[in-house]
Amino acid sequence: MKPTILISNLLIKNYVKITDALCSILDKYDIKCEILETKDIWIRDFMPFLLDDGHLVSYDYDPDYLKDEKYSHLRTKIQPLNDHINLVLDGGNFVRLGSKAIMTDKIFKENPSKTKPEIIETIKQKCALNELIIIPRQPYDMLGHSDGMVRWLDENSVLVNDFSNESKSFNDRLIRSLKKYGLNIKFMKYGEGFFSKTRDWGAYLNFIKIKNILMVPIYGIDDDDAAIAQIKKIYSGCSVEAINLREIIELGGALHCITAEKFGR
Repeated sequence: MKPTILISNLLIKNYVKITDALCSILDKYDIKCEILETKDIWIRDFMPFLLDDGHLVSYDYDPDYLKDEKYSHLRTKIQPLNDHINLVLDGGNFVRLGSKAIMTDKIFKENPSKTKPEIIETIKQKCALNELIIIPRQPYDMLGHSDGMVRWLDENSVLVNDFSNESKSFNDRLIRSLKKYGLNIKFMKYGEGFFSKTRDWGAYLNFIKIKNILMVPIYGIDDDDAAIAQIKKIYSGCSVEAINLREIIELGGALHCITAEKFGR
């Protein structure tokens, strides 16, 4: 089946250069692009989880950061599917490879009526997982997403943003949580001063990977070169394409956030 990337009609309307750059890369590798009518550009957050066998799993998209009525216009509702998780979840907080997935502990806060074991077991069953790995959310991140923190290399190895320049204590907690599951860890390294008020997370890891094609968001700054060099070395079997996503990154998301995958024909 041909891979297909989904994007919002609002991305095309409001971010023409970014859309053109993305579509150019998709065309280059014969990846289909489909457009959905949505209420915001963050399509990842509410689209159903796509499993390896093509099954789609929906969930209750009602995150706490959209509870305020002033954000009501951003709530895109997806009709529950046959495979539905009766939990408040968020697609940006689901990083899966095969039978394993990583989520931050924000899922416990969003579902206070359920115990932690109940939440974990429900997600594992619905998403055909052998293991659900829970990591701490970044303390100042109201979204609580995992897709800007860690990505899979294989089912036993992950690539993690090295947050030690920003908060050694948080970085230590993150590493401990991953090692508890026996994972091998590689780090995206950053120079002193990289993390700032406008760069409080490493958006480079918010990439999309389609087979052996890796599309990586960049800021348009000097640090980009070092980041892309690391990614090319780590994902040596992939073709790496960079896209300047600074406008999007400043809003709190990047390439993984503004896309979703589906199996095409």
